Amino acid sequence: MRERNLYLYLLCTLLFVLASCGTNNTRKRHLTERLFLERSRITITHPGVRPGQGTGSQGPMVLNEQVNYSEQPQLANINDNNPDESRLDTNKVYTLSQVTVTSRARFAPVREGQVNIDFIIHVPEAYLSDDFQLTITPELITPDSVVNLDDVVLRGKNFIELQKKDYERFQQYLDGIIDPSAYDSAFVNHRGVNRELGKRRQTELDSYYNKWALMQEYRDWRNTQQAKYDAYNVKHSEELRQKLIKHEQKYRPQFNRRLAMRADTTELGRKYRAERKKIIASSPVKRQITLDAIPVQYREFYFKNITPEDLGPLLPRDKDSIALANEYLLHDKIAANEARGSRQQEVFKYMVPAPYRPDAHYSTTIVPGKNYSYRYTRTYPVTAGMKNLKLTLGGNITAVDRSYYKIQYIDTLSYVISSMDELADGSLLGNPAFTADQRTEYMHALKLLRNREYQRALNILSDYDDYNTAVALTCLGYNGRAYNMLATLPQTANTHYLAAILCSRLKEMQAAVDHLMEACRLDPGKINRAQRDPEISKMIQDYNLQEHLNAIEN
Repeated sequence: MRERNLYLYLLCTLLFVLASCGTNNTRKRHLTERLFLERSRITITHPGVRPGQGTGSQGPMVLNEQVNYSEQPQLANINDNNPDESRLDTNKVYTLSQVTVTSRARFAPVREGQVNIDFIIHVPEAYLSDDFQLTITPELITPDSVVNLDDVVLRGKNFIELQKKDYERFQQYLDGIIDPSAYDSAFVNHRGVNRELGKRRQTELDSYYNKWALMQEYRDWRNTQQAKYDAYNVKHSEELRQKLIKHEQKYRPQFNRRLAMRADTTELGRKYRAERKKIIASSPVKRQITLDAIPVQYREFYFKNITPEDLGPLLPRDKDSIALANEYLLHDKIAANEARGSRQQEVFKYMVPAPYRPDAHYSTTIVPGKNYSYRYTRTYPVTAGMKNLKLTLGGNITAVDRSYYKIQYIDTLSYVISSMDELADGSLLGNPAFTADQRTEYMHALKLLRNREYQRALNILSDYDDYNTAVALTCLGYNGRAYNMLATLPQTANTHYLAAILCSRLKEMQAAVDHLMEACRLDPGKINRAQRDPEISKMIQDYNLQEHLNAIEN
């Protein structure tokens, strides 16, 4: 019995495994699936650091730092006796009260209120495919916010073709949207319009033929009636003429006798004319066609003096077609068209899930089979009190099958913000010539320098014309004025070091080298500072000064 149960258990397990395998075999696997199992990672490094290189092998400008994402190291107050201790010492490790992480940090000098964010993105070949698009988003972590920098976009050739098809499909969608100005031609029931126009044409033709027939009837009636009137008028006109002739014959002899006798004919002429008028008045009135004599159905022709030439069918014109088009609009199709127009943004997101990125910091085509590295550089404004910045990467990978892989937060780089205010000399507070008010004012100026409120600091320090005044001028970019002021001061390690920076900015490189070497000779501690200062360290490398500095240090 026990063996039988074991057998049934094994059989069920085998069937379940086979079923699972069958299910997995029929499921279409995502192109991004392998990325979830990939052991290599997308990384970022400071320039000069190879991916995977240990922090102990980093260049002279890179250091180890333990920092917290949300809190700053607790620094000493500027009011302390030694103001230099209030600055962040990048040779130390600061352990904070919260969870700390070890990151790679680089000095970022402030120039005209901005620092240069410079790093290299490394993408292993496993993440690069013709079917992929990588969108890499550098994320800059400031003390009070996370700022997404412009993306770096890498596209495979197959993905580029997919994007083209997506845009073509969306363009077809847009082409199917009719502008409202074309509604009267695109969304009209032309069959209905033509049917109505046909009816109107037929109605007008019928009306024309009816009027034409009525006109003919009117003409026939008028002709017949006029003939009757003419016969009547001729008859009575002849009768009147005969009566007048007889009347004439009656009075003519009398006129002749009286004329022969030279008698007066006035009375006879009056009688003659009176009788003649009476004869004419008794004659029937001449008959003619008038409005009252015309039958009602013909009166329009008579009243408007319409002739056959005036008749014609009033067939529909273009304006009638336009008016009918408005009456026969397909309102359901118009509503559907307007709905398509209102959904353009939504449809674009659906049809083009990976749009072109003209706003990207950098965009290129993927070359599969090779690792990819890109050096990313941009400036970022520095606010008062900002001591460091951190940088990490986010982003995603999209494949042509629409599958998606989110790039996890990876390395964190740190930028320790260094500025000329670090070169300020706090020992000048001990000037025995200072009054109590001057010392307080001078201390406030040093605080302003520390908070990078350089102009306000210069407004105070300009009354003292000392080394710290030159530092404030340097911070504001007044390099020529600062250098000229240093020439008037006692030549110390500090003045030579600041002069080296100023000459470097002014492109007086030999003078810069001379000042640097003199500063390190007077104070070998400046060598460590020089190796960490981006401006000076580049000069050390360009002019092969390291052996000379090592000799001074030893």
